[in-house]
Amino acid sequence: MKARLREHWLQLPLRDRQLCGVLAVFLLIVVCVYGLWLPAQQRLETAEALYLKRLAQAGEVQQARPTLAVKVFDQPLSTRLSESAARLGLSVQQFDVDGAVIRISMMGDATTVLGWLHRIEHEGAQFESLSLEKQDSSLQIQLLINNQA
Repeated sequence: MKARLREHWLQLPLRDRQLCGVLAVFLLIVVCVYGLWLPAQQRLETAEALYLKRLAQAGEVQQARPTLAVKVFDQPLSTRLSESAARLGLSVQQFDVDGAVIRISMMGDATTVLGWLHRIEHEGAQFESLSLEKQDSSLQIQLLINNQA
């Protein structure tokens, strides 16, 4: 079979063999461009678009981060915490100041307690630990706060 093909090829005129060679090179280039290079370019463009999208999202997240409060308060943190809890009607069961740590145990309406926690954290309180426990329609919290603020 191989010998017959070679014999048939050699019987073709030189011009036809050259045209077949040029056609083979052309087809090889077309297959390489459409089969390898263009799909790789499309994947690269997709990856670049995804990267730019994620970079923009990271920028948005960075801008959306809450800034730490740098307010200067005239009262100590322990006083501010106890007064704000009393003002909201939260039932303070334990309030101990032990050096650099404030221990608080209180109970109240879940929405009020969570709002109070959010507000004091926004004002610069640094939570060491927080424990929440639902009791009927109220929320019981155990809280350790760093007293460095």
